[in-house]
This record gives sequence, C-alpha cells and structure tokens, in this order.
Amino acid sequence: MRKSLIYLVLFFVGCGGNGGGDAGFTLPASAPLVGQHVPEISSLTLSPDAIMFMEGNGTVTVTARVDCRDAGLDIRTLWVEIPGGTRLSFPVTQSTESGTLTEQIAMSTEKIGAFILEAWVIDTVGNSSNHLSAEFDVVGTADTDEWTGRLTGLPFILNDVLWDGDNFIAVGDSGVILTSDDGIDWAERETFTDVDLHAVAAQGSDIVAVGHDTTVLLSTDNGESWGIKHSGNRIRLAAVAVNSSQFVAGGMDLQTGDAFIMRSEDRGDTWTVVDSLPQSGHFVTDLIYLNGLFVATTDVFSSESDTRVLVSLDGNVWHDIIIRDDVAASYAILHDGNQFIAVGSHSTVFVSLDGYNWAELQTPVQDVDYLSAAWNGSKLVVAGGITWWYWWVGIPPFERPVGISSTDGGATWAIFDIDGYYQSRGMAWGNGRFVSVGQSTPISGEGAIYTSD
Repeated sequence: MRKSLIYLVLFFVGCGGNGGGDAGFTLPASAPLVGQHVPEISSLTLSPDAIMFMEGNGTVTVTARVDCRDAGLDIRTLWVEIPGGTRLSFPVTQSTESGTLTEQIAMSTEKIGAFILEAWVIDTVGNSSNHLSAEFDVVGTADTDEWTGRLTGLPFILNDVLWDGDNFIAVGDSGVILTSDDGIDWAERETFTDVDLHAVAAQGSDIVAVGHDTTVLLSTDNGESWGIKHSGNRIRLAAVAVNSSQFVAGGMDLQTGDAFIMRSEDRGDTWTVVDSLPQSGHFVTDLIYLNGLFVATTDVFSSESDTRVLVSLDGNVWHDIIIRDDVAASYAILHDGNQFIAVGSHSTVFVSLDGYNWAELQTPVQDVDYLSAAWNGSKLVVAGGITWWYWWVGIPPFERPVGISSTDGGATWAIFDIDGYYQSRGMAWGNGRFVSVGQSTPISGEGAIYTSD
C-alpha cells in the first residue's frame, strides 16, 4: 500500500503568483522597505473536506484556499506541511496587499482517517505569518451487520475474554467475571474481590485472571468458581500467560511506572518477582506463551519512545527488543499457528516468526488504537477504538471503522465497524463465533459484548 502523497499546483488570485516551480519572485518598484510588515493569513479551507475511502481509485483532487495579507508587498515563499511532516516551499510573486492563494491538491484516499494540512508564508527578510491548518477526512463505509450486541449498557467495563475449549470467560472492572458457553447468554460469577481485572489466560483446567493490587484469581471448573491466589498493592497486573509448568503475570509498578513481572511454579500458591527486567520506561500490556517462548507487549508513558516487546525462554530472564523506533505502544498479542501478531497504537500491526525479528504490516485506517485480536484458523480479526487523544479534546469529528480483518496474513485487509464509538478491549474465537468485549465509548463507564459468526 502506498503512503499518502500530496501534490500541489499553486497560484495567487489578488496577491499574485508564479504558479510554483523554480522561478523567482519579483517586487514592485513601489514596495515599502522590507521588514516593516509581517505577513498574515486569515483562513485555510478545503473543498471537499471529506471523501470516501478509495474514491478516485486512491487519489482525489482537493481545492485549498488561503486568504493572505501583507502591506509590505514582499511575501517571498509559501510553505505547506503535508502529512508525514514533509515541508514544501513555493516561490511567490506579490503585487497586491491582500488576496487568495488557491491550491489544487491530489490527495491519497488509500487510508481512512483525518489528515492535517498546514500552511504559512514568509517574507523577504524571513518574517513568518501565522500558521493555519485544515483537516481532510477520508471516511470509510464499514459493514456493521455482521456484529450483534449481546449485552450492552453494562455498569462495568470489560477488559479481556478467552475461549477455554468449553466456555468464554470475560473479565472486567470491579472484579467482574462473566461466562458463556455460546457467547450469547452470559452468567456472572462470584469472585470475592472488587478490584479491576484486566486479563485472563487458560492452560488445561487452570484459568487465571489478574488485575489491580497484584490480584490473581484461579478457577479449575471452566470459570464457574474462583479463588484468590494472590493480592497486594501498588501493582497493576495487565497480562498473564500460563503453561504446564508456571503462571507468569505482568504489568506496571504504579509507583515507578516500571515494568513488573512475577511468576509461580506451584499453580499460584507462591510467587517470585522477576528482579532483572530490562527497565526502559516500558511496562507490560499483554503476554503469550507459545513454541517455548514468552512474549510480552509493552506501553510507555512518553509518546517520544519506541515500540518494544519483551521475550523470555523461561519466564525469569527477559530481553527487550525494539520493533519500531516510534509509536510506543502495542496492546495485544496472539499467534496464528505460523507467526506472532502484535497490535497497538496508531493502527499498527506487527508480525514475527520467532518473537525476535519483527516486521510491520500496512493497515488501511489511521488513528485507531488496536487493543484486541483473535484468529479462527483462517481469519485474523483486529479491533480497538479511535485513538485516545481525539477524546482528550472532545468527541472525534467522525466515526471510523474500529476493526480490520484479513485472510491472507495481513497482505490485504477488509474494514468493519462494530457499533458507533464502541471500543473493543478483548477478542476471542470459539463455538463458531468471534466475541468482542469492551466499553460503549472510550469515555464511558458502560461495558458491552458483541459477537460475529
């Protein structure tokens, strides 16, 4: 898939212009002394400002208009910053004090999302005008008919779900555990705790759930009854993996922000804290054990950091591996029988055959955080919610598909939505259907369960 490209053809109406290219600018003889006036631009508009995904076979022309003013009549250069941070400069010939800059932009429609274009002008002595930006939205039409709401408006958020071969087990905030043999009808189970539960894993008859305050719960009867195997404080356990010889749980030390991993070799009766973890500011978000290897995905407080996984052969000695120089977060991991698949922030999907060497797959949607993934033997389904920073400043400007699926290992993707601004926080496949658990919106306290056959 190509990266988004923007091509610009520029001309001024009123302010004048030379249509771009390498030609120089000219100043009228009556121009005042340079440096006496700072140029300004007063508006930046796009037409159209929204377009459908893959319209124009991947490229459409957008008209952009910028109103400009400079009493000094010495605007020298128009600067335009396009998605990805590339800055383009265009020489300007100015003949009037005010006017309109018009741009014809060929913009890619190959990725769904909101793309920001920024513009400003510079005069002959280097004075810069104010900067203006405009958003261009590529909107996807996604199928929602395949997903059915089974439980909505729940008074608690659900964070993870698994299929243990007989039942779905979902865990959530306030110590909630729900079970279902078909993903449609659910029963709540007594857990004897009210801490938030973030992850669940199974091996044979053992089902282990973990959460806040270093809480570990164990069930040996398909999730019907639970006992507390460990509890403490200051640690948020967000991940757990189980094999035939040990339980391994990971998360974050809430006092330091460091990664935390502990392990038990006696089915949760006693635990040992791993004290030799690589500490690079990353904390554990998910864990998997397969093919003799533990792999943990991580997040980090700083958006300036890189994306890493932790790997271990024995659950005790861990190594951190950088899989991308930026982005920072991967939230969920699974194995499709051939490769590890990690999904994360900014619509990222990474794959690895051995857990040590990773490649990033191209995805068709921008500004979605992928929090969940599942595999049914032939189809990979990945889902999440609109990137959190949109909600930080208000409701996102438009809904976008929160899910993608692939039947060819991620070479090509289909897009789907589940229900409006719903955020999928956990995904599992079992009994002939995918089950997604999460919350109604990223800023609501309501949980929900959806299924797709």
